[in-house]
Amino acid sequence: MPADHKDNHQLSRSISRRDFLKLSGAAAASGLLAGCGVTKPAVSQEDVVKFYPDAPSRVVRTHHTGVWDGEELLPDVLRQMLDASIVELTGLKDGREAWTALFAPDERIAIKVNTLFSQDCTHLPLVLTVVECLQEAGVPPEQIVIFDARASHLMNAGYPVNEDGPGVRCHGANYTPGWTIADVDISLSGVLLNCDALINMPILTGITFFGAGISFAMKNHFGTFDQPQRFHGERFVLGVTELNALSPIRERTRLIIGDILIARTYRSHYGRLVVGGETLLMSFDPVALDTVGMQIAADAYAAEGSDPTSVTDQAAPWLTRATKLGLGTSDPADMELVEVNLE
Repeated sequence: MPADHKDNHQLSRSISRRDFLKLSGAAAASGLLAGCGVTKPAVSQEDVVKFYPDAPSRVVRTHHTGVWDGEELLPDVLRQMLDASIVELTGLKDGREAWTALFAPDERIAIKVNTLFSQDCTHLPLVLTVVECLQEAGVPPEQIVIFDARASHLMNAGYPVNEDGPGVRCHGANYTPGWTIADVDISLSGVLLNCDALINMPILTGITFFGAGISFAMKNHFGTFDQPQRFHGERFVLGVTELNALSPIRERTRLIIGDILIARTYRSHYGRLVVGGETLLMSFDPVALDTVGMQIAADAYAAEGSDPTSVTDQAAPWLTRATKLGLGTSDPADMELVEVNLE
């Protein structure tokens, strides 16, 4: 990564514990928590959470050239992008109505981020803006948990760990045994198992050495179980699809928000290509979102003079198998890609 971009990325993630937890006070003061004037949504989740085969899987791609102010992501612009995305995704009239329709005040919400590599991880300001949206929908801060595989990964990426104190929680996965994928016994994140709804927030990278092609929505759950190292290479197709087919992941996933926010694409650890574009992807369908992400990553490889088939040839098999398992669709004919350009 170029030194100037590395510094910018570090600064965009820096936040104090006080800043991280102050959202709880702001929500309480505004009377936005459960029991403080929150009304039931006019529409149900079933009215808006739809994807193939019941309806074409919608993927919203929202772009804003002004999301960065030098070294900092702008929360107001992130909020514009999130609200514009969720309105297009749900078909509801405004962002508040959409967030309230999707998430109830009595639900426990888990947010899965990717902080494995601290220099190219899910951007903390984006996650905090999502937390703000949830609290404005009436979800108390203590019912929101940001998690990844290890607390140390979160800390290295600038996320303040908060196991059980007041405010938004943020900690490692705390794995629980009792699950099997591809004939291997595994443990799943206790955060996932204890939530009512999951928001998956991956960052898009091209990785052509694990047999994946990309890391995005479905591979983000390699931080949700305890043995990802056993499912690289030839076992990746089985591992990633059977993992995402497990009921705690499949049934709890409520929303996927793909982070493609960095301004320009760059090479990172082990030759990974971190894809940028001042963009968010949002969908209910992880397979459709990953299919769009695959094409974006392939285009990024082509733009730097690399072979884009190194992405598509690896990603296509597991996307196809995920479609056959009923996890979503990888067929563009069964998708609706909505473009939103904000200034």
